[in-house]
Amino acid sequence: MTSSSGAGPTVSPGDLPASVYRLMANVLRVGLVVALGILTAAIAVLIGRSPWSSSEGWISTNPLVRYLDPRVLGAGLAAGTPEAYLTLGVYALVATPVVRVVTGMYAFFRHGERRMGVLATAVFAVLLVGIFVVGPLVR
Repeated sequence: MTSSSGAGPTVSPGDLPASVYRLMANVLRVGLVVALGILTAAIAVLIGRSPWSSSEGWISTNPLVRYLDPRVLGAGLAAGTPEAYLTLGVYALVATPVVRVVTGMYAFFRHGERRMGVLATAVFAVLLVGIFVVGPLVR
């Protein structure tokens, strides 16, 4: 279909190829599985290392904060520190919907669905503000 304004094709959401929706769903599935795998492994190592420690004391000290710096995170991952892997798992969990929004944004614009593409772009902008502006303020 083409629009009467000559602005290019207009596609209703039902006209997008099923492969686009499968791709966006797979991004969420794979991201969730990867994040949960990393988190589960890190928690298992933490429990194995100190099986009798309470989660209350561990959570109150928030050991993940020290791994927010990418260099420190990289060193922690290289050293096999479970807290660094927990931080990586949280990053993967946060990145999953961001990647899904970017995938949707690309697909909508590529298939001529400008309105949905603009909405996805706005959602992406809000996510970036939340991650890079609001996130550091609540540390």
